[in-house]
Amino acid sequence: MDKKENELKEVLGNSFSQDDIEKKLKEKIKKASKDREMFEKKSKITHNKPANKDFITKKMNLNLLLFILLAIMGILIFVTIYLFNSSKPVKKSVSLNSNKEEKSYFKRLYNSKNYDTYKCYSFKYGNIALPIKECKENLDIFLEKNKNANRFEIVPLISQNDTVIYKQIEENLKEKPKEFQDKVKEYLNIGLSSERILESVWYIKKVLGEDTIVTSSQYYVKSDKNNEQGVIIRAYH
Repeated sequence: MDKKENELKEVLGNSFSQDDIEKKLKEKIKKASKDREMFEKKSKITHNKPANKDFITKKMNLNLLLFILLAIMGILIFVTIYLFNSSKPVKKSVSLNSNKEEKSYFKRLYNSKNYDTYKCYSFKYGNIALPIKECKENLDIFLEKNKNANRFEIVPLISQNDTVIYKQIEENLKEKPKEFQDKVKEYLNIGLSSERILESVWYIKKVLGEDTIVTSSQYYVKSDKNNEQGVIIRAYH
């Protein structure tokens, strides 16, 4: 052993002790181990690079898809809010003074004393249709003259001859009290008056348009003459 050490010392130039040699060997072994570990790590990194690249690509694609979905959702929310707000009824504030002024104006208009009158007394008794020859021709002239009237009013005229309807059922009412008979006669007159009003309203709107304001009286007029029945039409200005 001493001989080998001496030979080794001679080779190394007698500059290293045994401890130095062991230390050097350990350093060499340690360095070799580190070099091997580094080599293995590099091999693993090189081997895993494609997988990491695929993972990063997939992650980027998912982020892009998420961004697109969020953008679409934002657009839908915006459109929904816009449509909801645009469909809301706009509240208009109307002052009480404005309403009072409108009512006052309408009242003056309705109660106007300025009007033209047309009379058609040529209806057939018990009938509701406007006589063509006797009434419609002159009525057309009257309507053309007063086409700018604020409103038209119709007052029905009932004569004694209009009781022809009542006479058809009079025989069946003989046993009834006179008060009851008079009531039936009155109801028949009211019904005939209403029908003449409706017929006149229809004709006026046909000539002047559906937006023409036509009102009716709450009463009918009894004719002094037996053979005069029809309507009175007033055009208010």
